[in-house]
Amino acid sequence: MRALVDRDLRALVIKANKANPGLVFSNIDGTGHEFYVDRQAGFNSNQQADLINFLLALDDNPGSF
Repeated sequence: MRALVDRDLRALVIKANKANPGLVFSNIDGTGHEFYVDRQAGFNSNQQADLINFLLALDDNPGSF
């Protein structure tokens, strides 16, 4: 999850994906969006962790009990 919001980690994911022939063949490199919550964007590691925890806490089926 952190690689979705941290550009340095995303760069590592993209590099690894581009080294995988199966992913290259499928045209999957992981570039995705360009919206980050990292130091370069003005956020600290606590804020980044808070966002990740919030996103993980979202209920994808809020009507069920």
